Amino acid sequence: MVEIAHYEDFSSACEAALQLLKEQVGVSFWMATRIEGNDLIVLSSVGDGFSVKPGDALVWPDSLDWRMVTEAAPRVAANVKEVAAYAAAPFTELFNVGAYIGAPLQVANGKTYGTLCGLDHAEKPKTLENQRRLVEMVAGLLSAILAREKSGSDSAGKLPAGEGEVLIDHLTQLFNRRAWDRILTAEEGRCARHNHSACVICVDIDGLLQINNAEGRDKGDQVLLQTAQVLKRACRGYDVVARTGEDEFAILAVECGLKGAKGMFDRVNAGLKKENIKASLGLALRNAATGLPRTFEEATNTLINSKRVR
Repeated sequence: MVEIAHYEDFSSACEAALQLLKEQVGVSFWMATRIEGNDLIVLSSVGDGFSVKPGDALVWPDSLDWRMVTEAAPRVAANVKEVAAYAAAPFTELFNVGAYIGAPLQVANGKTYGTLCGLDHAEKPKTLENQRRLVEMVAGLLSAILAREKSGSDSAGKLPAGEGEVLIDHLTQLFNRRAWDRILTAEEGRCARHNHSACVICVDIDGLLQINNAEGRDKGDQVLLQTAQVLKRACRGYDVVARTGEDEFAILAVECGLKGAKGMFDRVNAGLKKENIKASLGLALRNAATGLPRTFEEATNTLINSKRVR
């Protein structure tokens, strides 16, 4: 477990933690999630047998996790049918859950960010309760990594007071290009001071002009809104998402190394395909010698090159 704390970012630590729990606890499927309004966003998952994958948005109040976090049910249920709150949860029937074990992921001031949980179709022995402390310890380690990333990244999304209206895209409610350029400059200063990693992912919707001409501007706006939602779901709560052009978007993933960047790239790509949105993507990692503005250019160039070879 100590090794988990040595991972360079929360995404990488999550993958290692879920694999460890799958091997040691005896529960077949594990996932880490983020709570966003009424949604439970799957950040990472390990195991088979459940039709849940990273990027999926589940209904938070319908979940077993909601009952665990609100203390309506215990953190361990070797047989969920014996726990009334879990037995009545819509997810129990939907996913045919036989056993459950979980713990909250928390950030500053004890605020719940998401959950770490294990699910199995089969009931488990009562001795599953003995694994509670291990799961809570792993959740604590992940929460510490998450809190460290978040506290160090808060400045990335902050802009001078009083300027919000001119720095937000009216349609998508994301940051606009003016805000994006300022955020890149500010975050580069922080990365340079603390030697932090970061990555930029660029997304360019294919054929938006043709959609507008053939199906109307409303249809084009719908595609833009869908794209914005896909990007937000693929990100962590403190990453920066912006609309940088008419049909262009960008993500700044702070304190994110190569493995985490690839995972986020895959979640974005999968989310767009799920919504039947055709788009080109580009990815670049921050180079300390050139900085984040240059990283944005490199991600854009990667995107342009991917269009040329298609």
